[in-house]
Amino acid sequence: MYATHHGLSKEYEVSCEELDFLNDIAKECGVTGSRIMGGGFGGCTINLVKDELYDNFIKTAKEKFNAKYGHEPKVYDVVIGQGSRKIC
Repeated sequence: MYATHHGLSKEYEVSCEELDFLNDIAKECGVTGSRIMGGGFGGCTINLVKDELYDNFIKTAKEKFNAKYGHEPKVYDVVIGQGSRKIC
């Protein structure tokens, strides 16, 4: 995911400073994966975060983002489900 974000940011130039900043914070916090999500040119990142890292990552991201940009990023918690499957 980090390599994909890097490619989208540097090769395709569809990221922005704020998303790159959040991606860097995720990496610093030991998040499993982080990348831009959506059509690019702003938007959001999607992050794969282990339960034990979650609280620190969210706290750190909010604090550092607020210090740099003057407001906290919005966080939407999503829990991965079982996905598509045949129901008998």
